[in-house]
Amino acid sequence: MAGGSPDTQAPSVPGNLTVTGKTASSVSLSWNASTDNVGVTSYEVYNGATLAASVPGTSATVSGLSASTTYTFTVKAKDAAGNQSGVSNTTTATTNNGPTQPTNLALNKAGVSSSNETTSVGAAKAFDGNATTRWASVEGADPQWIYVDLGATKNINRVKLNWEAAYAKGYKIQVSTDSASPSNWTDVYSTTTGNGAIDDLTITAQDARYVRMYGTVRGTSYGYSLYEFEVYGTDVTR
Repeated sequence: MAGGSPDTQAPSVPGNLTVTGKTASSVSLSWNASTDNVGVTSYEVYNGATLAASVPGTSATVSGLSASTTYTFTVKAKDAAGNQSGVSNTTTATTNNGPTQPTNLALNKAGVSSSNETTSVGAAKAFDGNATTRWASVEGADPQWIYVDLGATKNINRVKLNWEAAYAKGYKIQVSTDSASPSNWTDVYSTTTGNGAIDDLTITAQDARYVRMYGTVRGTSYGYSLYEFEVYGTDVTR
C-alpha cells in the first residue's frame, strides 16, 4: 500500500516459459521472473484452463499426467494484494511413453482340457482374450485340468487366472518343455487355500512350452471354470 492507497498494480507477465524436462507422468517448466511495485508472491501454472500448481519460484513440475499425451501450459504471476499478471507465452509438451505392457503369451494359443461341461465352454474359451467367455469342466469330479501350448518354449514368470464362480480351492500350476506333447510336468506353484476371483501369480522364471492348471479340490459343488488363463514371460534367448 502506498500513501494509504490500495495496491492495484499487477505484476509484469512472466517471460520465456520453457519445458525443462518430462517423464511419462510429469512435465517440468521454468520461466523468467516477473516484476512488481511491491513484490511477486507466487506464480500460478495452468494446464490448459486448469490451475495445476502454485509456486513461489520460477520453476515447477506438473505431475499426475498421462503417458504419450500432449499438454499446453501457461503461467501468471501474483502479488500479495491478489493482483494477477497477464498470461505468459504458451508452451506445449508431450509426455514420454509409459512402460510397455507385458504380452499374454497364451492369447489365442491352443488349449487342451481334461473335460468340458459342454461344447460351448471348451478349452479355447480360456485363451481367447474375452473375459465373458469361459472354459468349464464337468461337474463334481476331481482332478480336472487345462493347459495351453505356447507354440514354442518361453521363459515364463507369471500366470494369471480369472476364475468364474466355480473356482479351485486346491490346484497346482505345472509346466513342461516336451516338444511334441507334455508328459512330464513340473510343479511351479501349489495352493490349498484358493478363494476364486483373480489369482495373479508370480513364479520363479521357468522354461516352458506347456502351462497347466491342475485342479485337485473344487471350491464349489460344480466343476472348475476359468474366464481367462494368461501366461507371461519372454522369449528364450540362450
